[in-house]
Amino acid sequence: MPAVGAVTGIPVLLYHCLSPDASSWIAPFTVTAQCLDRHLAIVAAAGRTPVTVSELHDGLSGRGPLPARPVVVTFDDGFADTLTVAAPILRRRGVAGTIYLTSGFLGGVSPGGDRMLDWAQARELVDQGHEIGGHSVSHRQLDTLSRPEARHEVRASREQLQERLDVPVRSFAYPHGYSSPRVRREVMEAGYDSACSVKNALSGPRDTRFSISRLTVTAGVSDDTIRAWVNGSAPTGGRDERLLTRGWRAYRRLRLVATASGDRS
Repeated sequence: MPAVGAVTGIPVLLYHCLSPDASSWIAPFTVTAQCLDRHLAIVAAAGRTPVTVSELHDGLSGRGPLPARPVVVTFDDGFADTLTVAAPILRRRGVAGTIYLTSGFLGGVSPGGDRMLDWAQARELVDQGHEIGGHSVSHRQLDTLSRPEARHEVRASREQLQERLDVPVRSFAYPHGYSSPRVRREVMEAGYDSACSVKNALSGPRDTRFSISRLTVTAGVSDDTIRAWVNGSAPTGGRDERLLTRGWRAYRRLRLVATASGDRS
């Protein structure tokens, strides 16, 4: 995804949950409402202009305007507090985020028991001006699945979100940040324009539109770290596939097979 003009080193921030009672499943990736508010104040002080993922994609591909110093704020999974806690802060700070929803979680709970958005609440986020993206149906590690399973996770997520929320779903985020050339191809063929990885790096000119780098905001991230990120002090995204990546994928596949065998025994 080539940069336009001098626009490089773009921070794409990744948030998850803001509940003080988050389960152990998501607690390491949970921040407080006060933290989010401080982070957005730091973003504003740095002179960054918030855009959605699709606005970033359009700007970098020459299909729309892009501010000189963009920043993107994303939320993954679809926790209920994205609406009840995060959305009022985003509105007060003038930020439209990109919310990646796991469609099979809507109206239920996370694997850890955390309350998730229902469909009406997800629609409220749309009405408030936030972008909705796909995040699979069941939040599985897509690069370990068979081709038909991965295809279903990618395509059904988009179809369900578009049908139930009556909005175009242009962007996808890989659950757990895991993808592969085959998974990225499935996302492209499903009709998405872009997709977010993690990489814990600034989005840069070496990113492709189906592997946009993000910076994960965890419970332990300090305000100074956020300040450094939004001022461009972080690595920039690199290649999608490394030998270590392929080895880690093979290990995860073996673990899943072993777990499934143990469950059947």
